[in-house]
Amino acid sequence: MKKNRNLKNNRSNNIIISIINKIFTFPKYFFIGIKFIFSDKKQKELKMEDKIIPIIISTLSIITYLICIFLLTRWYVQNNRNQKFAKQLNEETSIITEKEKSKNITNKKATYNYKYPDDLSFLNVNLDPYLRINPETVAWIQVNGTIISYPVVQHKDNKYYLNHDFYKRKTEVGAIFADYRDNFDEFNNNNIIYGHNIVNGTMFGQLPKVLRKSWQSNPNYHYIKLSTKKTNTIWKIFSVYEITPTIDYLQSKFNSTETYNDFINLIKNRSSFDFQTEVNINDKIITLSTCNNIGNKRVVVHAKLINLEKK
Repeated sequence: MKKNRNLKNNRSNNIIISIINKIFTFPKYFFIGIKFIFSDKKQKELKMEDKIIPIIISTLSIITYLICIFLLTRWYVQNNRNQKFAKQLNEETSIITEKEKSKNITNKKATYNYKYPDDLSFLNVNLDPYLRINPETVAWIQVNGTIISYPVVQHKDNKYYLNHDFYKRKTEVGAIFADYRDNFDEFNNNNIIYGHNIVNGTMFGQLPKVLRKSWQSNPNYHYIKLSTKKTNTIWKIFSVYEITPTIDYLQSKFNSTETYNDFINLIKNRSSFDFQTEVNINDKIITLSTCNNIGNKRVVVHAKLINLEKK
């Protein structure tokens, strides 16, 4: 796992170094070419119509060069801002946990007889400070076995937070956000949360880890914790997979128990790992969705509600 992380970091570093090298070596050869084309000797040999193509090429080259500098600078600023934001959240958030006890289980229909990890406890986050910053804050999410620990926001549509951060600043990094149909006061059958896969591992950048055997083989990682305004909940992962873009796993509510049961069977049978976790129509489900590392597919995680306490 460490080796894979190092390879990923080295690949990212090499890409950045390559771009920077191209940016800084470009002017040298560009001006050499300009000097050669418009030297006194060449001026005498070239007619005006012969100069048009070099002028156009030179102009387009300058524009392309400036665009590259702009994109690289913007990427650096947004990436740096995102890293600072993630660090700030981890430092400033006061998380109060309570040891899980069987008497706390309020959804008995969604709970089965399997052994809990000894250190499994609720995540209890006071959302008031974050609500003052962004009134659209609805929850805090934490995924075991990853560094995913963020506030969850919710807008009237699923587009806004694709390119706005928690502070509502425009950025391609986006935010961790809930589907506009989600109801965190009374959970839907399927509650969906989205986030971008950022190359530095922030946002949902570490979610693809669930596809690794090293992650799947550790039962302590198979849990998602959610703290909302009214409740603290624990969810047990039962399905993880990578799939070409589709919307069939993004249905939130179901008209009948039959369609919900079909949905459960669909997403469970897709899993790349057998979590040996029973799921039925009485269960509430949470779904996490992001892009894979290449960007051509989706990484999806499904978990069922197993424990709930009211605040």
